[in-house]
Amino acid sequence: MKRLFLVLAAMILMAGSANADIVLLEDFEDTNVSYTTSVAEFTDGTGDFFIRTNGSDHASFVNYDNIQGSSYFAAMDLDGEGASLPLTMSFTGIDISGYSNLTFSAFFAEDDDGTSEDWDKPDYVKIQYRIDGGGLQDLLAFENDGSIYNSAPSLDTDFDGTGDGTELTDSFAHFSEGIDGTGSSLDLVFTFQLNSGDEDIAVDHVMVTGDISAVPVPDAVILLGCGLIGLAGIKRKIS
Repeated sequence: MKRLFLVLAAMILMAGSANADIVLLEDFEDTNVSYTTSVAEFTDGTGDFFIRTNGSDHASFVNYDNIQGSSYFAAMDLDGEGASLPLTMSFTGIDISGYSNLTFSAFFAEDDDGTSEDWDKPDYVKIQYRIDGGGLQDLLAFENDGSIYNSAPSLDTDFDGTGDGTELTDSFAHFSEGIDGTGSSLDLVFTFQLNSGDEDIAVDHVMVTGDISAVPVPDAVILLGCGLIGLAGIKRKIS
């Protein structure tokens, strides 16, 4: 009886509340992946790659710290093996039914060669989304500082083609952004335009979270719970 009372009381307290939930999580730790790529993943074993990796698939001079686990997705010199740019990594058909306050987050890093960074003006990496097949909307973008050649990639806070925010380093850092809108299906598209030697980026722990309302507690259950609470009070008074 006591256990039933506690369960019913908890249900009543939770009625109408919302709970944060993980809608998507891709940690790149195994082959059971939730993304597709515009070309088959590849690597030449040194400085041309577009691949989920634990670091053994590319040159040892490419180093990333603060890896979220043991594997990540990395890209460098994407036309070096004959691919036509830009390349994409997409997460499609993510079920967002009933969710609100959606948030995208991921960890990003860029190998620092120790003297100067290597992104040129045309280089970029963009993350966009669409809901229910609508148009793509910007979430995050990384660009160089506007120099013609060889500058550090940074967050492009206003999507004007120039990095003016947090600079990427060789240590994975967390970035997040809210997703406007609700619907039934969400797509995420990562677009990579990195076409020269040493121009790279790494991505880890891609996640979408959202709030979903708890299942409403039926009136009958609430009334039953209130009745049990009343009976418990009477019993305590008589005792």
